[in-house]
Amino acid sequence: MTAASDWFAACYERALATGRRRFLDSVIGPVEIVADPDCPEGINWPPHHVRPEPAAPVSVTVAVTREPAPGQISASLASARTQRSRLHRRGAFPLRWLPGQPWIARYDDGPLVLRDGNRILLSEIPGGNTSTWLNRVLREVFIHGGRRHGFRLCHAAIVDVAGRGLLITGPSGAGKTDLALKLARQLPARVVTIDRGIIGHDKDHLVAGTLPFGMNIHHDTLRDLGCNDVLLSRYPPINGKHYLPAADAIRHCRIRLVPRTRVHGLVQLAPAAATTQWHGLDAAGLARTLHAADTAGTDPGYQTDWLGLSADEALAPFQPSRATTGWTLHYRPGRPLPHAWLGDIAQTLGAETPNSSGPLPPHDE
Repeated sequence: MTAASDWFAACYERALATGRRRFLDSVIGPVEIVADPDCPEGINWPPHHVRPEPAAPVSVTVAVTREPAPGQISASLASARTQRSRLHRRGAFPLRWLPGQPWIARYDDGPLVLRDGNRILLSEIPGGNTSTWLNRVLREVFIHGGRRHGFRLCHAAIVDVAGRGLLITGPSGAGKTDLALKLARQLPARVVTIDRGIIGHDKDHLVAGTLPFGMNIHHDTLRDLGCNDVLLSRYPPINGKHYLPAADAIRHCRIRLVPRTRVHGLVQLAPAAATTQWHGLDAAGLARTLHAADTAGTDPGYQTDWLGLSADEALAPFQPSRATTGWTLHYRPGRPLPHAWLGDIAQTLGAETPNSSGPLPPHDE
């Protein structure tokens, strides 16, 4: 491991001394990205998530280098001591790693990754895929590194209404994405995430954050938002959903994104009733809604040994803050939002009351 440690330190210090630096806002604090001068630009985040200087102490630094690793490192990763991902063929990238310090691993057909504490080095990225692999590594940093800060994955759409977060839960297909994007247009609100997010406690507040690399949006939702066939043809659908990079989602869906928000409201989506209706959630209902959104114990993307962190620790259930308000909403994607409920949301979370719940204006190219 001496060769790995020495090479790690040399590349890391050289990147810090001569590389381009960016600071990404995130739910676990600023994440620093620093790349060798000859590395291609790899940050593919919305511009307002990226700062020239950190707003708070940096939580994680990710350095990117084009310098190939010494042969001893590749040989070590091919030895019998290496371990393989338990989630191969279950949606996770194939990965093998060598126990020890610093933690060292290689993705199959992908880059080399080393970690020493809160410092990460990314090297030997396949040609032309810097942004893709950097985003993949950052996703793991937020998911698994967030554990150290008490954060974990949630299955929910999250919007920010006048600085107060609204977490929308429900099973797949219930309309979380549809509702979040329409709320963002009609209240107006800002989108934190539309499918997977990160939740945790910051002092006595429940906080939610995003993995803002792109959005999987159902075809019918995009049509309801006014996106035309010319736009949709640029992003071939997979299982009925179009993947839009974050910058394109902002431009074409006319939404704004923020990296984190304090959660003040919960919405539990239920199958549409004959008459659209909603009712408030009591304290027990709020706790159940949060528990349903928490996927730390079931999501395969969380149950890995990525970054050398154990996934076996017991996690206490999240509890809503005392000021949290919640609703159960009977909703069917594609239908207009109930105007009275929108008014209730706006009044509770301090937004302007929307003037209309009718169809949204078309999107013009």
